[in-house]
Amino acid sequence: MMVKKLFAAVLCISLCLMCMAGCSNVGDLVSGTPVGEFPVEINGVTISAKPQKVVVLSPSLADVVLALDCETQLLAGAQGCTQEALGKLQKVDAGDASAIAALGPDLVLVDPACAGAEQALRAEGLTVLNIAPAVNREDFERLYSQVSSALNGGGPGYDQGIDCAQSVFRTLDDINRLIPQKDTVTTGCYLYDLNGSAVTGDMLGTTIMTYSGVTNIFSSLSGGQYGEDDLRVSNPSVIFCRPGLMEELKSDSRYNNLMAVREGNVIELEPSVMEWQGRTVVTAALAISGGAYPELLEESSIGENTDPTSKIEDTVSSALASAEPQGGSSAPAYEQLNPEDQSEDVYKMQERLEELGFLDAEYDGYYGDHTTECVKEFQRVNGLEQTGVADADTLKRLYSTLAKDKDGKSLATQNAPTGGPNENNSDNSTSSDSSTSSDDSAGSEG
Repeated sequence: MMVKKLFAAVLCISLCLMCMAGCSNVGDLVSGTPVGEFPVEINGVTISAKPQKVVVLSPSLADVVLALDCETQLLAGAQGCTQEALGKLQKVDAGDASAIAALGPDLVLVDPACAGAEQALRAEGLTVLNIAPAVNREDFERLYSQVSSALNGGGPGYDQGIDCAQSVFRTLDDINRLIPQKDTVTTGCYLYDLNGSAVTGDMLGTTIMTYSGVTNIFSSLSGGQYGEDDLRVSNPSVIFCRPGLMEELKSDSRYNNLMAVREGNVIELEPSVMEWQGRTVVTAALAISGGAYPELLEESSIGENTDPTSKIEDTVSSALASAEPQGGSSAPAYEQLNPEDQSEDVYKMQERLEELGFLDAEYDGYYGDHTTECVKEFQRVNGLEQTGVADADTLKRLYSTLAKDKDGKSLATQNAPTGGPNENNSDNSTSSDSSTSSDDSAGSEG
């Protein structure tokens, strides 16, 4: 029980840190992407202004967009973009260039697997940016900096990408620290099929396996291809594979005597878990470490009737739940607040601004000139456009653990703020440092 609690606790802390570094979480608690510099040139493609209508034809790049909390810039995605957070996103056929062009996107994101579509899209006069997947930790930063720069501009946008990439790997570092120390090396692999397709050393999956305490038996191979002898001679202690392949391994005379098959150490994982390079990377690491070291999940063995991924999903869900704002839903509806408004939501915003050191006058729920200037200052310190209007991005940043105070220091290590806009809260009293009388008028704000 203690091991499982420790595993969950470290995961929870790591996920919180990811949110602080600029990555979005499942509940979309963190937002407020920085205002970067345009035009920006990436891989020979010039993007003149911040794109607001982006079509993404790579599911993995869509996963990165989600990690960067930039999904509001997406106009449509390929059919393979099946992430839950993109369930309502319009889906397009990646091969139908004319239909995509008819949507009027200002940027189309593709990866090398979309080579045919890229040429057709360019022929339609569209701006197409091809970004290759990452192959290791250093390259992961390249991937995130390119996507973030394309969506948010150079400078702050680039930095946000680097920060987000580093936060993902800090989580992998934390998972790696929990791997039990053993005298023998745990060897494994991920198989797409039994016809020679697997994760090899030139893929990010190998890096994820390493951080999960598993040595990929195909790490010296490349191109995603392996030979029959490569698998039989290496005789891995654990095999990860696409769903349905476990029974094929058991019934194939070439492989049914492999140690992993004999001992029931075969775990089926969707290929997307190994391929998507957003926060799914963490899901992959948890699945691999939990499958290779079942003691992390309080399982004595990985029998064929055991599904370690279900326990991993429970652990992730619990950790994410603890990272949400206290007293609020996982995805609060942040409605824009404007100068001259007077409401309880404005009062809560003022209360939070005071907590962060931006508001130093009495307040009563009226959005006056002083509050407007305080919102502008908060936006400036937090890298947002200084409009003085509390739009959804500003409010999500304000109530997130990523918010910086007036001195530019993150309050991420403190408790997340209680409540937020558009949530029921009967407590309408000010803090001890700011009191108001019941007969303050709407225009009395300092």
